[in-house]
This record gives sequence, C-alpha cells and structure tokens, in this order.
Amino acid sequence: MEYIKVVMLRSNLANIPQYALPAGYSFRFYRPGDARIWVRIWQEAESTNKLQDVNGQTFTRAFGGDLRAMERRCLFLVSPQGRDVGTTTSWYDRNYAGQAWGRIHWVALSAEVQGKGLSKPMMTESMNLLKRLGHRRAILGTQAPRLAAIKLYLDFGFVPDMSAPDAQRAWRMVQAQLRHPALS
Repeated sequence: MEYIKVVMLRSNLANIPQYALPAGYSFRFYRPGDARIWVRIWQEAESTNKLQDVNGQTFTRAFGGDLRAMERRCLFLVSPQGRDVGTTTSWYDRNYAGQAWGRIHWVALSAEVQGKGLSKPMMTESMNLLKRLGHRRAILGTQAPRLAAIKLYLDFGFVPDMSAPDAQRAWRMVQAQLRHPALS
C-alpha cells in the first residue's frame, strides 16, 4: 500500500473507551534523557514494517521545542520485567483548521509486545491524559499502510479528516483493505 499520511479527528473527549492494562504492566512519564528510550522503542516497532527511519533527529523535530511538556505529556509503557516497551504522547496542536486540539502523537509498541492487547490500554491512558490536561477534542496523524493503528483509532471514535491533503485517495486505499463500520 502506498505511503500516504492520513489525519483523523475526534470532535470531543466524551465517552473515551476504557481498557485496563494487563497485570504487571504500568505507565510512567518521560524523564529528561529518555529520548534514547523513545528512539529505541520506535526502532523496535518499525523493525517489522520499515515505514519510517526513526532516530534522535526525529525525536528532536517532534518534541525538541518543548521538552518540558514531555514530562507531563509523554508516557512510557513498562513491562512486568521493568522494560520500557511502548510510548504515546498526549501532545497538542495549537492551530489545526483554526482551532486548538489535543494530539495523540507518536504511538508505538516494541515488536516483542505487539499483539498482546496493549494498544487499547495505551490509547485509553493517552486520551484520558489529554482530557485531564484540558483538551476538548483530539487529532492524530498516521499513514495509510498502518491498518492496525487505523482500526484502533476508528474503534476509539476518530474519523477521517477528508479535508486533509490526499484524503480521498488515502481513505479509498484504506477502505479497500479495512472493513470498519466507521468507514461505510
């Protein structure tokens, strides 16, 4: 499938689906110096699909302008063995289509824990955090080939932003591969 960015919106943060972490897993917030852990998780996550080359510069471009905010917005998922195996950031977009939005940003699970029922609890925690931080709506971006992620986001009430560049073409490709009631 062609690599095309897609944008998804959730007009409010009411009725966030609530999923608990499996026993032994926990969340922790970003601490100064955790950029290398964030990069490692992303590199491990990308080892299976190679859609992006993620490195320290990627982290700096995404978050370097506001590292202080990372300490209250970036979460790491910690395995029962104490290893950081996932990350999600409850970020912000100060001006998307003329409005301020909360942003689900840079969500990843290490390949070793993908498929273990951790993505839904991560989304629950990230969206709850957006709400606690005072956001009223949410936006996210991903890529058309990330069908599992798109399904997750649809399940959490996000819908395609058809005003985004290449939206018609991207969502036709997604719809051909992914059957979901929100896409009909």
